[in-house]
Amino acid sequence: MEKPPKAEKCGPFIEMVLDELNCNLDLHDKEKIENEEDLKKFPGHHGGLYIFYMKPDSESDLRYPVYVGMTKQSFKERFERHAKHGVIHEVWNGKFPRDIDGLGLYAYCTHYHGESAKRIKSILLDTFDFALKKGRNTIDISETYPAEWTKRNLEFPWDELKRIADGEDEEEEERKKKKIPSEKGGHFIRFLLDELNCNIDMYDQEEIKDVDDVNKFPAHYGGLYLFYMKPDPTSDLRYPIYVGVAKKSFKERFQRQAADNFNGILSKIWSGEFKFEGHGVYAVCTHHQGPAARAIKKLLLDSFHFPLKRNRRGQLRRELDTSEQLPTEYVKDNYGIPWEECLEKVAAAGR
Repeated sequence: MEKPPKAEKCGPFIEMVLDELNCNLDLHDKEKIENEEDLKKFPGHHGGLYIFYMKPDSESDLRYPVYVGMTKQSFKERFERHAKHGVIHEVWNGKFPRDIDGLGLYAYCTHYHGESAKRIKSILLDTFDFALKKGRNTIDISETYPAEWTKRNLEFPWDELKRIADGEDEEEEERKKKKIPSEKGGHFIRFLLDELNCNIDMYDQEEIKDVDDVNKFPAHYGGLYLFYMKPDPTSDLRYPIYVGVAKKSFKERFQRQAADNFNGILSKIWSGEFKFEGHGVYAVCTHHQGPAARAIKKLLLDSFHFPLKRNRRGQLRRELDTSEQLPTEYVKDNYGIPWEECLEKVAAAGR
């Protein structure tokens, strides 16, 4: 075996490595990357370690790895850049591979990111000669080494790989403890409010543009409420920016939010202090009051980072984040938000 061996000849062994890391190799394995439309199927809400490989057709078991990379952006965004001036561009324009016809481009997208992804990428680059990392415009498919044979004949840092996998589990636990920007959690927050039987649509198409618009909100009761932004009244995009509890009435509380020039949410928005472009402010007024409202508010503040807070210098911490929102199931699976426990608390408070 040559040193370092060509990655395309060690496809089965690289699959073995990814299997050991519990990566889902089948996720996009039958989805050839042929045009820009194909890029939309890749995750738009997270990135990490990825490997481009080639194979004769979507049903083939032959896989020839040609590039390993990692991205802090989403896979979708990174691959779109590759399509403009990167690996995908090279393949689409016939610049790679120059000596073989009939191979299509595919990708492994893994769940490893951050330091773990960097270390795995480093191991793979130290061990294998990836054609599109070494500037080769050819690919050697004269033979493919069996995985077990490669394992016996190749020095590979399995112990280090195990430490990375174990460390990823710890990183996963830490990630679950971190807060998500509330705007990116819009889908999950909508899901939670649905589970809490809140009427989200009551004011959903009524933008709060000035003080007169505040008068339409209930003056005889209050409770949990959220302010959110969206691009137009009929849009399904909702970016939550603030959660609060009105002890008196929604109308009275919103009037105070409009009149307070320092802490008032509506005042910050109308004055332009809170930076956003092309979005209006809307509100959800729920029927949850007292202990139930406080339990929901605590869950949201513990789990999400809402932008309308001031730092020690009195400045708002950040502008509106309208980057791609996280799918509900992704948030449920990856951030350990105790939403079911919250539902139980709310149900108990109502009994």
